[in-house]
Amino acid sequence: MKQRTLSFLLLLFFSFSVSGKELPVEYFFKNYEFSQVTLSPDGKRLAAIAPVGASRNLVVIDRATMKPKAVTSLTKRDVSSYQWASNSRLLFYVEEDGNESLALNAVNVDGSKGKVLDKASRGIQLIPRYTRMVNRLKDDDRHVLVLNNERRGQFPDLYQMNIFTGKKKRLTSNPGNFIGWGLDWNHKVRIAIKQTVTKDKSDAIRELLYRETEDAPWETLGVTRLGEESIKFAGFTKDNKNIYLASAKGRDKIALYELNPRTGQKKLIFAHDEVDISNPTFSPKDHRLLSVSYFTDMPHLYSVDKKFAAIQEALDAALPDTVNQIESWTDDEKTAVILASNDRSPGAYYLLETEPKLQLTFLAQISDRIKPEDMVEMKPITYQARDGLTIHGYLTLPKGAEGKKVPLIVHPHGGPYGIRDYWGWNPEVQFLANRGYAVLQMNFRGSGGYGNKFQVGAWRQWGLQMQDDISDAVGWAVKQGIADPERVCIYGASYGGYATMAGLTMTPDLYKCGINYVGVVDLDLLEEWDTRWDKSGAITAWFHKAVGNPDNPADKARMEKTSPINLLENLDDPLFIVHGRRDPKVEIKQAEKLMDKLDDLGKPYIKLIKKKEGHGFTREENKLELYKMMDDFLKKNL
Repeated sequence: MKQRTLSFLLLLFFSFSVSGKELPVEYFFKNYEFSQVTLSPDGKRLAAIAPVGASRNLVVIDRATMKPKAVTSLTKRDVSSYQWASNSRLLFYVEEDGNESLALNAVNVDGSKGKVLDKASRGIQLIPRYTRMVNRLKDDDRHVLVLNNERRGQFPDLYQMNIFTGKKKRLTSNPGNFIGWGLDWNHKVRIAIKQTVTKDKSDAIRELLYRETEDAPWETLGVTRLGEESIKFAGFTKDNKNIYLASAKGRDKIALYELNPRTGQKKLIFAHDEVDISNPTFSPKDHRLLSVSYFTDMPHLYSVDKKFAAIQEALDAALPDTVNQIESWTDDEKTAVILASNDRSPGAYYLLETEPKLQLTFLAQISDRIKPEDMVEMKPITYQARDGLTIHGYLTLPKGAEGKKVPLIVHPHGGPYGIRDYWGWNPEVQFLANRGYAVLQMNFRGSGGYGNKFQVGAWRQWGLQMQDDISDAVGWAVKQGIADPERVCIYGASYGGYATMAGLTMTPDLYKCGINYVGVVDLDLLEEWDTRWDKSGAITAWFHKAVGNPDNPADKARMEKTSPINLLENLDDPLFIVHGRRDPKVEIKQAEKLMDKLDDLGKPYIKLIKKKEGHGFTREENKLELYKMMDDFLKKNL
């Protein structure tokens, strides 16, 4: 496939005449030419999400002709993701204007017989209604297995759904306290995750349940309470007899085990002393375990299967400058789509043939306009927090910054718990570096991937040790001669927005400005919103343990003390507030309350509030407006 021919056919090729140092905002944030490229199960077609007109649409490419065809024609919303339901029909998901509720749709590979199978929720709620495909049925081209939560919200049921009509037949009814199901390779429900909450809602207990057949009684394989080392189902062995567990029990870091549920015998498959493992992958042909991932400062793959190991080794030898991941397999395991990317490029797609010999063919760049030579390196770093804890992170320096003190953007991630920053392509980081700023990301305590103690040790530390870790990152950058201490800005989204406001109000001398993107400013208001939707009591129990309980006097005092809304008198730096009115995670009241209080105090700010966006902007025109305003704001204040 000729990359430029394909781009031209889709009217997707963007060219920029770049003069001088700065690249246009569009260079970084216009929709990519291609994303989510996958193969049909039989390998005869490719599918992808691509910009067609004003929206991201679903495109199918017949491999015999390599001619692309847009099979959806959305204009006001975007296709967010899709799945192959059969060789001739795809399911795709469309978000309802920022509220994170996804409508489930289906369409044939020629664009015919489009159908809305399940509508999205129109309101704004923390746990929206959903219907989500969990298994394709290889011997049935008219049905798939789906999870649907319309009966019980937090406790979904399993259905068989007709992919042409949307009609559902319930296969497994949730008794009212099962939060997840696990299927064997024959699509039999043999795993369940049961959740119960103590009467006083002070703790939630999860039980991993197993049964030998669908008619057998449930047996408990493991129990965890809030804050304890986790144990999770990771899949069945290829013969459906044993199961794989991702467990941190007795070791802090998550490792992969094989368990014989009849004898209790457990065998370690892979573990890492410093970080959690994740993402076990399985053969689509015979269901054998292929690999498991782990992420230190850089991404790594441990190959369990010898054949897969040889394929991965050949891939890495052919593409030595990128991280090379198999994104999609055919059912016969003869053909795969490869994504090759690194910190300077969103990546390129390749087609890998495994028989009769390995053959790699270039398909397309994710974004033809982005040139790696214009981008800069993301460097892993570590520093010591004030209590001696080692914190990992990433530093991205602008071109020509070596040996100079440059303005610094401190960029804490969201979450905060269980989320972390990763090495790799990040358009925000590259955009900021292109403007001459160093960008510092840190996996402060509470971040995911570093074990249970590192994460749970940060419970109830909003605005305290977690914020100290961010402040200590600034101190490290200044001490290293990287950052100009008079030109430091903090920018984050969600919890990162909270950290931005905490930094500006608790340590105002550290920063010259701040950008609060969909951030929390009032912990009481956050607790009220999160627990409002909690029918089971589990969200309440978790929030009160991890963040705080306003009904507890000590917690209430701490939450008030660490809520930036109560500290705005200390704010003396320029502030940019960004929020979506349909945000289901951090409600718009957080931004409204912040702006009202700033108005009362006579403190200036600029804002960008979008009516049809949610917890982060997704529409292209809104993203471009945001980053153009951010560009101007930073130039003015740094």
